[in-house]
Amino acid sequence: MSSNSVSTNIQNAFEVVRKTYQNIEKLLAELDRQGNELSFEPVLPQFIRWKSDREHNGWLINSFFKLYQKQEATPCDTENGWKDDVVYAIEISLKGEPVLNVCKYTFINMESVPKASVSDHWKFYWPLYDKGNFSDITLENGKTKSVPIDEKVSEKYLGLQDVVWKEIDLISITSSNIKEVIFEELQSL
Repeated sequence: MSSNSVSTNIQNAFEVVRKTYQNIEKLLAELDRQGNELSFEPVLPQFIRWKSDREHNGWLINSFFKLYQKQEATPCDTENGWKDDVVYAIEISLKGEPVLNVCKYTFINMESVPKASVSDHWKFYWPLYDKGNFSDITLENGKTKSVPIDEKVSEKYLGLQDVVWKEIDLISITSSNIKEVIFEELQSL
């Protein structure tokens, strides 16, 4: 392969990544807009993600989480930025086939959960993917319930009681079906 071909391939590959990120940015904005209409309030204005300067896999973001709570839920007395209620999350995952996971995290005590940060990605990511520390229970309609295997794991993950989640094909999501495919699914978890 000539150096021109390699150069063109690299250029094209990064153009695809840039376009994908632009589309994710639009999707995240639309999630906030439509979520607000349905009483889902973002916990943070931005998405949470994992980045690393030391590990090359951390140079590229391939998992984006957007956290929400219901607007009408009561704020925690500890003023930690959370409401005393479940946390809803939407993960856009580009690891392998592009998917969107809708999730409902239940914590033992929201009052003790520290203020949210964009670097909290691992606290929401690993309960979905770490089969060594979480037991998965298959529920109906393609839903899964992940439960920490013991109290030590629960404490490591902010006092997580469980997370119920469902995987959706990302390519099937459009601005006209976000309400039905994502938010109605979130409410049914």
